[in-house]
Amino acid sequence: MADSARLNQYLFISARVVNNSVSRFTNFITIDRGQNDCVQPGMAVIGPEGVVGKVKVAGRRFSVVTSLLNVDVMVSARLKRTGHFGTVQWDGESPDFILFKYLPRHVQPLPGDTIVTTGYSGVFPEGLLIGTVAEARLPQGAPFYHIRVKLAQDFRKLAYVTLINNRLLPELDSLEMRVPDFNQ
Repeated sequence: MADSARLNQYLFISARVVNNSVSRFTNFITIDRGQNDCVQPGMAVIGPEGVVGKVKVAGRRFSVVTSLLNVDVMVSARLKRTGHFGTVQWDGESPDFILFKYLPRHVQPLPGDTIVTTGYSGVFPEGLLIGTVAEARLPQGAPFYHIRVKLAQDFRKLAYVTLINNRLLPELDSLEMRVPDFNQ
């Protein structure tokens, strides 16, 4: 796909953060854009430094974003250097770190390796920065590494975000829904 076609695939909306939590197990962010600004649930949200979350609820003038610092949120991610993918999910501890899960034992992650979005869900475009590997341990007998990732975005300093709407997502979802057992 040509770069201009890929760029036209997405709608970008800037917003100001009006409320933000980082110390709960289920953190949310309130922004000053809503349905009047073409915001809808499911849109990706990024900050100046990296991935932030997804729109949960859109009102007329405001929306609530489920933060990446929410134990219920999982995002498909990959180790940029090797291309191997897994899932990032917050463990409810420090707002500076997230876990990169399901990286198989034959891959050798290194401190400083970059973790980015895969684009698999269709919500987040491919290659958005999530963070860098801070620590990688392989517990004895475990099938997967235990990897702590230093988040690129400092959620305590989050003042502005950009929402991303994939204009092709409804077609993708509709097509995949027609294939029995596709998402199982």
